Amino acid sequence: MILLNVEDEVSKIAQQYLEGIKSSGSNNIMALCPFHAKIDGSPERHPSFAMNLSNGLYFCHACEIKGNLYTFLRDVGIDRQSITMRFGNLLEAAAKNTPARTNPLDPNVLELSPLPESMLGLFDACPTSLLNAGFTEETLHQFDVGFDSVHNRITFPLRDYQGRLSGISGRDVTGNNLRYKVYDREYQHWDMPARWGFDKRKILWNVHTLYPDLLFNRGERTVVVVEGFKACMWVRQAGIRNVVALLGTYMSEEQRWILERLGITLYLFLDHNEAGHTGTIKAIERTAKSIPLRIMEYPPRIAEHPQISAQPDSLTVEEIHHSFNTAPDYVTWLYNLNAPHQSTG
Repeated sequence: MILLNVEDEVSKIAQQYLEGIKSSGSNNIMALCPFHAKIDGSPERHPSFAMNLSNGLYFCHACEIKGNLYTFLRDVGIDRQSITMRFGNLLEAAAKNTPARTNPLDPNVLELSPLPESMLGLFDACPTSLLNAGFTEETLHQFDVGFDSVHNRITFPLRDYQGRLSGISGRDVTGNNLRYKVYDREYQHWDMPARWGFDKRKILWNVHTLYPDLLFNRGERTVVVVEGFKACMWVRQAGIRNVVALLGTYMSEEQRWILERLGITLYLFLDHNEAGHTGTIKAIERTAKSIPLRIMEYPPRIAEHPQISAQPDSLTVEEIHHSFNTAPDYVTWLYNLNAPHQSTG
């Protein structure tokens, strides 16, 4: 068995795809960002792109793009099959070097071994229904969303905080089956064993993209929490990069534990319906004592009509940013919620 020197291998990748590299500490480098240019279209002249050579996590202090070694390889133009064949062992070794945290609840440990990244190659087709709904190909690419033509489902990869592929969730497009399904028996179609015992409570969707911020200590951060895949992608597409999904209205104890350790201000943005309202109240009760907390409110065209059921992906970009910028703290939100029902006598 060949033992990989992760730092050497990541350094070789950096030398190939980055320019203006400078050392920044024992295992960090700074370079010109390969993913953005100045507003006038001219290239960057000063290094703003930070990368950790021991695990491949990166963050650009200018454009705020961030990710892990897999997303870096993907976004510099290497196709998924080539990434799997050439860098599969390196990706696994780099993931093991991602900062870990001791947790008595142990929410970040997979009961099942990770799925191979090559699994996503089975779902390379683009789900046109999401394009028709306003999502861009870039957004679907960033979240590795695909389509399973065998089971007629839009596929969403489920990753742990290190970015390891721990499962696949499929959204039915026929209307004849369970709407969302975490795959178990489906893997048998591709001659893989069925996977049982998956615990959704331990998945906070897209949280693995937030860890580069922690590594490079950017100071105060904010994270928007939504319910589902589409809401998460829509808020991200609107320009708010730090967004995660509960995959439901209920915030589990494991998800709370992860959020507490991100060192962020939390913005709750659950759906505008009875279930989302109840979930917001319970999330406040679970997190308010340990996390700075704000509540994003829906615009008047929705908020003033309780009978309307809405999600973040039903809002415009301007409405999302207004909701974020004007979000009250949870105490004010609760006071305003109860004020109409208080007696004035």
